[in-house]
Amino acid sequence: MKQALCIVLFGMLFIGCKEESSTQPAQNILPWDIGQSAEAVLGRSTFTANGIDSVGQNTIPGPWGLAVSNTGTLFVVDQRGHRILRYDNADTKANGANADGVLGQSNFTNRNWNYNLSGSTPSANGVETPVSVALDLSGNLFVLDQGNSRVLRFDNAVSKTNGAAADGVLGQQNFTSKGFGSTAATFFSPQGIATDASGNLYVADGSNNRVLRFNSAASKANGTAADAVFGQTTFTSSVKGTAADKMWNPTSVAVDKNGNLYVGERGNCRVLIFLNAQAKANGATADIVLGKSDFADGTTPTSANRANIYLPYALAVDQKNNLYVADGGFNRALVFYNAPAKKNGDSADVVLGKSNFTNGTITAASETNIGQPYGIAVQSSTGKLFITCYSNSRVLRFQAKSSLVQ
Repeated sequence: MKQALCIVLFGMLFIGCKEESSTQPAQNILPWDIGQSAEAVLGRSTFTANGIDSVGQNTIPGPWGLAVSNTGTLFVVDQRGHRILRYDNADTKANGANADGVLGQSNFTNRNWNYNLSGSTPSANGVETPVSVALDLSGNLFVLDQGNSRVLRFDNAVSKTNGAAADGVLGQQNFTSKGFGSTAATFFSPQGIATDASGNLYVADGSNNRVLRFNSAASKANGTAADAVFGQTTFTSSVKGTAADKMWNPTSVAVDKNGNLYVGERGNCRVLIFLNAQAKANGATADIVLGKSDFADGTTPTSANRANIYLPYALAVDQKNNLYVADGGFNRALVFYNAPAKKNGDSADVVLGKSNFTNGTITAASETNIGQPYGIAVQSSTGKLFITCYSNSRVLRFQAKSSLVQ
């Protein structure tokens, strides 16, 4: 009988196996290595270039949220530029490549504000301090325009011309209204959005300490009320908390192929998982918590390790239900394999952007270092992972070692 050589990581995790006398490829290879190098960078010409430039076609002064389609179209929120950049075929772009389109500005060099507190009137083609984007399966792009407390919808976004007007708005009754609130139809400092396979839109409404769900969001009329709420029992309450049915400043959301909802909370430094979220009643309790050992713990971690999460600014999930957490507080990305099967407080399986789980500092720009990751997106069809690096004004692209498609 042939002898098998197996590698075991941290005593439990099987990551590879091969027969000594066999020429067969290794089986069950997991997709990511701890601290692996990025394969490409956007917004910078090299991996070691420092950040912040004026707005341009190949610069991203303030990269924040990300969304990528399975065909490789990448949308990047440039918070400092008050715009959203589109990169076609981003899965094959060379270092420092130009963007192919822009929304929120009429061209690549404009940096006009459309701010709800500055006395100007919002419009259908301007944004102020956007922070998050999400794509549905029909190619509609949702943009969280935080400065104007709204979500804009761009239908068939890949075909939009530069500076095109949005096709719909949620959070406001029309494109020129402004204001915030704690109702089913308004937001207060919204911070993250995500769509599911059914076209439902989830909004992390930060200062209202809740997540709202808009069913079939692309068909909603302007200003339509949300259909469900998590973190609060009613649409008019906004009390923060640290129980399984409470939230404190949720910043990010993601939904997997099975309809499980993931919520990252900046206030409680944790990620909540709601299994089969669409079937949940308003104010439902979460089923799993990551970053904490139980739902009662809302303390802020003082040092990085493999079990804690500091500031979960962005979340993503691939087709194998692996969860990706952009941990902005510890300048890293964490990967939890098969997240719905995790138990409360389970450790991350992989860290990217750092060589180990205990390093949480910002260091010099390189292909292995991340600083202030505020956005993350995964393209399961190619095994590409995109992570923003705000401190160095760039987006890093990583290649998985094995398929992320199930």
